[in-house]
Amino acid sequence: MEPNKEIEPNQETQEQIDDYLMGKLDEVALADFETQMRLFPDFRAKVDEQRLLFKSVEVYNLKNSLDEYHKEIEPVPEKKELNIGWFALAASFLVLISVSTWAILGSGNSPEKVFAENFKPDPGLPTTMGKSSEYNFYYGMVNYKRKEYAEAISRWEPIYGANPENDTLVYFLGVANLANGNARQAKKYLQMANKKTESTFYEDSKYYLALSLLKENKVDEAIETLENSRSTANISLLQQIKAL
Repeated sequence: MEPNKEIEPNQETQEQIDDYLMGKLDEVALADFETQMRLFPDFRAKVDEQRLLFKSVEVYNLKNSLDEYHKEIEPVPEKKELNIGWFALAASFLVLISVSTWAILGSGNSPEKVFAENFKPDPGLPTTMGKSSEYNFYYGMVNYKRKEYAEAISRWEPIYGANPENDTLVYFLGVANLANGNARQAKKYLQMANKKTESTFYEDSKYYLALSLLKENKVDEAIETLENSRSTANISLLQQIKAL
């Protein structure tokens, strides 16, 4: 072996790096791998890059992260009954406050503003070195988590073409397209995800579908999408859209 000669990157090489980083190599394979890193600087650089990717990926449960992201809104306390004598005075103050609020803030509210205040990409799935058949999906998720949405989409679309019923893939293609500024394409995927009522992503697909509709100024359709939703985040978004 000649030092400084580049090792050609391929799936076999990547799987070998994966096994090394996950501690799966036996004693003989580990010794050979470390020898390759000493002899081939380019190969060592690839290993170091992959190690950084490992460290950059959060290892947590999807739903727990979504629960933290979609923080629950504190319920509005029930209004206490007012006696008749104070009701008229309180109503006058409310009218004054409402008019003032509308004058200051009302004219600036819009579907685009509601979208901007509520859109944050799904944090994504935990990524670990899995089967070779999931190779491109894994790298797409790494791209997605690094906000390289176009790259993620380009990796996922061929997989979708071969497996269009995969609810995980359909959902993340929708969110990635929305994050990448393509609301129309996002809507296409999210409408498909919204039909999969048994999916883990069902309620979340409603959330992002409503946002994609807002992006296209389709307020009534966004409201219809969120009606009867059980998600706290969806209910909060619905209230904001109805207030437009």
